[in-house]
Amino acid sequence: MNKNRQDIDELLLLQYLQGNLDNEQRSEVEAWLEADGGNRKHLDSLESLWLETGRISPAPVAVDVSAAWGRISERIAKEEGHTAGKRVRMPYYRFLMGAAATILVLAGLYGFYRLVISPVKQVQMFSGATVKRDTLPDGSEVTLNSHSTLVYSSNYQKGRRDVKLTGEAYFEVTKDAAHPFVVDAGPASVKVLGTSFRVKTDGGKGIEVTVAEGQVMLFTVDKNTGDTASVKLNAGEAGYLRPGSNQPVLDSTAVADGLFWANHALDFRSMALSEVFTILKKHYQVNITVSDPAMNGCRLTASFQDEPADRILQVIAGSFGWELQVSGNEFHLTGHGCSN
Repeated sequence: MNKNRQDIDELLLLQYLQGNLDNEQRSEVEAWLEADGGNRKHLDSLESLWLETGRISPAPVAVDVSAAWGRISERIAKEEGHTAGKRVRMPYYRFLMGAAATILVLAGLYGFYRLVISPVKQVQMFSGATVKRDTLPDGSEVTLNSHSTLVYSSNYQKGRRDVKLTGEAYFEVTKDAAHPFVVDAGPASVKVLGTSFRVKTDGGKGIEVTVAEGQVMLFTVDKNTGDTASVKLNAGEAGYLRPGSNQPVLDSTAVADGLFWANHALDFRSMALSEVFTILKKHYQVNITVSDPAMNGCRLTASFQDEPADRILQVIAGSFGWELQVSGNEFHLTGHGCSN
């Protein structure tokens, strides 16, 4: 049957563009298209109109890419068999379906490339012979002691904020309740949300953790059983994991000068002045003497940061009602025991 554009059923053309015709009906339309060049122009104009009005815009459905490609390949093979030697127009919706399937396949290949061919890179911070300060992608600040290394992944902050430490570091962590900050210190780990603390992985006591602000958890995980052991540390406290042990322990008093290398902080908590003077001599290269040996037994509770030795000793003298004499790096305290 050879129909021209005046006697073709437009409903038949609509069904053709939607791909709903059987083989006999499809052959009828294709014969009509071949009969007159004007027929194809007429179909093109109808297709544009129907696309604009939504008549050939089927609702989106979930696509099984593998199955879709199978069906498309099978249909193309059948059409090639029926239309050998003829010019066949692919319905618009089939083009869209093929394009969508192609995009999904390419997206899958890109994901495979990202995960397998292009693995996540590691970012390394190394302090060398000096103390190094740096900032992590989330704004958390890190101070690395000499000869220390911190490693984190290039996708840091997209999941949990994990870093691996070898040596000693002081952290000032940006608070983020959705993404805990975890320090892998080898045999133990430290977990926080937002706080300031120090971790030392190679100390004489094993793993050492000192908390300046907030609260942290020092924990271990048994690789064989999956069991965990942990202690919570508050500001001013320290925790340790002894060499060869799987059980962290709490020390209610942190090392007074544990953070001095990082921020010049000293935190004396009911410490005998004899010990206070030893720490001051160590960090400030000064000599301190007292007029009465009993003064060495007096206990001091005070915190200092970025304070010079003379200022610290003036505070001590004022706290106990003593006199302070200064001559260069020589400091002499005069008094009679603990008068505070």
